[in-house]
Amino acid sequence: MMKILHNNKRKVEQSVTQFLTIYFLIVILSLLAPVQAFAAISDFRYRAPITVNDSVASYNLLELTDEVLGQAQTGSPDLRIYSGDEEIPYAMVTEQDFTANTKFERAEILNQGSDAQGNLQFEVMNPTNQWVRQLMVISSDKNFIRSMKVEGSHNQQNWLTLTEDSTIFDLTDEQKTRHLEVNLVPTNYSYLRITIYNVGKGAFHFDGVSLSVENQTEVAAETKKRPYTLLTQSNKNGIQEYTLDLMHSNLPSSEWEIITDVVNFNRTVELYASENNKDWNLITQGDIFAYQLDKLTAKQLVLKFNTRLRYLKLKINNQDNTTLNIQAMNIKGSNPLLVFPADRTKESILFWGNSQIKAPAYDIQKFKNNLDYTNTPRASLGPPEENKDYQFKDTRPWTDRNTWLLQGILVTVVIALLVIIIRNIRRISSEKH
Repeated sequence: MMKILHNNKRKVEQSVTQFLTIYFLIVILSLLAPVQAFAAISDFRYRAPITVNDSVASYNLLELTDEVLGQAQTGSPDLRIYSGDEEIPYAMVTEQDFTANTKFERAEILNQGSDAQGNLQFEVMNPTNQWVRQLMVISSDKNFIRSMKVEGSHNQQNWLTLTEDSTIFDLTDEQKTRHLEVNLVPTNYSYLRITIYNVGKGAFHFDGVSLSVENQTEVAAETKKRPYTLLTQSNKNGIQEYTLDLMHSNLPSSEWEIITDVVNFNRTVELYASENNKDWNLITQGDIFAYQLDKLTAKQLVLKFNTRLRYLKLKINNQDNTTLNIQAMNIKGSNPLLVFPADRTKESILFWGNSQIKAPAYDIQKFKNNLDYTNTPRASLGPPEENKDYQFKDTRPWTDRNTWLLQGILVTVVIALLVIIIRNIRRISSEKH
């Protein structure tokens, strides 16, 4: 009797093993057909001509437009450049790629003294062929506020004002922060003249200045405002909350600017992002504040972040304070660029619009940070249009295209297993009797 039971048990195990083996073989074989990265011109829904710059440079830079990014897939894996029938490799260059090589260098102070009003004034020399977008004042003092003016010149005779309302400060006693950086529109003036006004709070002694030097700022894409719709606004339990819809899920955004006339406040804030307005991820947090003394205002009202998600949510922790009066909000970001080898003998075209293709893996992506973009010319993108050669091809893996079949096979396997198990149980029971 025990031998019969053992044999029947073995038969059941063998049957189960056979069915499971067949099922998993089907699944594994289907997964061996991945989504392809290469494609034909007819695989893309949209196209736009590229006008290559006529200079002798080996590479060109092409800034992607809002329309292209809005129609491309999230992350833009479906971008392709063709020159004739040849696929041209490219690398995507973002704002982070340009600023990654930024470094601060201590500047040599020239012609330091006082102007007619007794304000501290000095000049610094900008390294040759370098660009400056920020300078940092060096001081060991605490608890002070000063305003600054920065001018630029190529000959130390004709000066152009770059900024005249910047404020540096240290608010240690107020338990706020220390801010000694001054942002500039990227400039390559040979000389910078800096004036630090002696009107303000506390004692201040100047120890030096550092410049954020980079050699690729001139090719970075322009930061632009992102349009948005205010979806919700609330103020509950001391939390002031705003939810925005940027309307495009593929446009990079990197700054949230708050505009308010309120002064003497300091609030902690949190910024969240979502692709569906349901699942939210914290992407940055910090403080916003405006501290006023006489006519000087020390403020920080800009949050820095990096996301391509469509929905943003800002939470302002007011605690027991009154609601912060926000007059306006600006969302800003810059579009990525493509760097690619320029072929002036053939027509170049950008294609996009394929939801089934994955991102290409070109060699240029690995050495893009070694390219010198200082003199890289800009190509221009013509008006986008429908690709007349477009033909839809379902290139998804077999499992994605035949989910109903796999589900049917799974149901059949389960039913078959149940039938085999029930039959063997009955057989075992009858043989036992």
